[in-house]
Amino acid sequence: MTIKDACDLLKDELLDNGYEYGFCLNGITYKPDFAKGFDEDFSDRLLTEYRVQDPKDTMKAKVGTCHDAVVLMKSILDEHSISSKMWLLHDSKNGKFHTVLTFYLEEKVIYLELTPQSGKPWYGKEMIFDSDQSFMDRYLEDGYEVIDVTDSIIVGEAPDFVLSRMD
Repeated sequence: MTIKDACDLLKDELLDNGYEYGFCLNGITYKPDFAKGFDEDFSDRLLTEYRVQDPKDTMKAKVGTCHDAVVLMKSILDEHSISSKMWLLHDSKNGKFHTVLTFYLEEKVIYLELTPQSGKPWYGKEMIFDSDQSFMDRYLEDGYEVIDVTDSIIVGEAPDFVLSRMD
């Protein structure tokens, strides 16, 4: 499989396919309501009740967080025996966290941003690096901490890989 083929495979599921930011819990879908600014109720629920979703549930509901999107992406790539890693990007200056996925084809490291509600200019575009280190260096330059959380993300569990790093 080529880089383009793998990116197309992921885009076919996640790009322009109606995915929204939020999560499902016990059959109820929760999405933030920003009509009045920051949605404190949603944020509190995200920090206390949210559990990483099974990829099948994310696909069915078309709702998820960045964690759920990368778990779904990883499951799609795993079906095609494409190696991947999940990373936590921590912007400590602004107190923000974001989970992303990289995968490995053609002796390159590919990062493709497809998380719900992404307003990033590189949304839906692949970024190709020579190594994990060059991917990490790109974010270290901007002051991010870059953490491999591949083995820390557990479907059905709270996202302790993030919660444990919050102030």
